[in-house]
Amino acid sequence: MKQRMLMMVLSVILALVVAVPLASAQTASTSQTSQTNLGALTASWWNWGFQDPSPLEGSYTGGPKCAGDFGDGVFFLAGAASVAGAPSSVDRTCTVPANMPILFSSTNVICSKVFGVAGQHPPDKKPYDTRCATPTTDAVVDPPSSFYARVDGKDANQQRIASGLFQWTIESNNNPFGLPAGTWESASDGLWVYLANGLNTGNHTVQFGGTYDTTPFGTFEGTKVTYTLKAR
Repeated sequence: MKQRMLMMVLSVILALVVAVPLASAQTASTSQTSQTNLGALTASWWNWGFQDPSPLEGSYTGGPKCAGDFGDGVFFLAGAASVAGAPSSVDRTCTVPANMPILFSSTNVICSKVFGVAGQHPPDKKPYDTRCATPTTDAVVDPPSSFYARVDGKDANQQRIASGLFQWTIESNNNPFGLPAGTWESASDGLWVYLANGLNTGNHTVQFGGTYDTTPFGTFEGTKVTYTLKAR
């Protein structure tokens, strides 16, 4: 079951990267209210990511994509989409606002009717959160799959956050997944880091990657990303 689900959703997994200095990091509360708010932010990230032009386009073509884009008072950065044509590694240099909250994910999955409409795989089971996003993410993040995010050589804390049901707007047919434009009920789930205080002023380096277990078909290596970030 795990292997079948993994193979089905590899085309809809996005890995994204952002950097935060651990010395100034504050791990988000795990209270129900906080989790709900963070879930809404992850939904906002998906809508941000599928604007036209998409901030994710540079993620898998290798170009830099961090020219001050942010939403809801939180800075979002795209990493590398795990789709056909993604490079094995990406190096980027970016500037981010100092002390602005930052949200990033090491891996996350989205479930939506749009994938069936696009003919990419059968429509995800409704409700998209509990019957698709949750069990699919369970399968994706289970060992021996593994994901890491290192900031200045130290591990960044990751927590699992689900968006709940939301309206996913895809502004253009020209997007990383080749999906039709429109608004679709969807749900996402994955591993995220939220840093309430953002970055201290200065330069920082983050290295990110992951390995998806697809036994018996072998392993799937996510794009290895290195960001050099200047917070100011």
